[in-house]
Amino acid sequence: MSRRKKIRKHYEPRIHPEKASHEILDWSSCDSQIARFEVLLGNIDLAGKSLLDVGCGLGDLWKFLGQRGVPVTYTGVDLLEKMVEEARRRSPDARFVVADIFAGEAFGNERFDVVFCSGAFNLDLGNNLEFLVRAVRRMLELSRRWVVFNLLHERARRFYSHRAYRYYEPEEVLRLLEPLGCRTRVVDDYLPNDFTMICESAGE
Repeated sequence: MSRRKKIRKHYEPRIHPEKASHEILDWSSCDSQIARFEVLLGNIDLAGKSLLDVGCGLGDLWKFLGQRGVPVTYTGVDLLEKMVEEARRRSPDARFVVADIFAGEAFGNERFDVVFCSGAFNLDLGNNLEFLVRAVRRMLELSRRWVVFNLLHERARRFYSHRAYRYYEPEEVLRLLEPLGCRTRVVDDYLPNDFTMICESAGE
């Protein structure tokens, strides 16, 4: 099954106007979703920046930043049309785009100060490590400076494991990303089952 079909099959049946965002997006709780947003906000000065939210889901990051009073030029992108339709319904004042950026779709020469991706690498696609490298390379192409993304930690298998998900070792991901030429660090102190990679363009 193709990547798009797997993602569509997993998420589209969950989309419903009366469902909470974290249920649709398959997060364990609203708090866990916010914890991931806090890592972004706590490590990158977003004020006045342009931000691309890859796999934006329902645009919860846009709402989170608005509640925190952080002024950003926000663009959310998701490959699921139904997801974007619901995101637009919930946040009509935000910019949302239907596209698969990893297939080279959308944005042309447009670039963003920060590219953020939360949860888009969680599903087991069968070739996650290979795809992750290609995906980060593409996000770096779209970014003027920072790429930030989170992954499920391998240690989560000790207390919870689901065959639909892919788990990662931070050290392995660091080795894989080394040839891309960005400065990368790991944030691994906010959730027991998660870690975040912060990649900064080496030219900055």
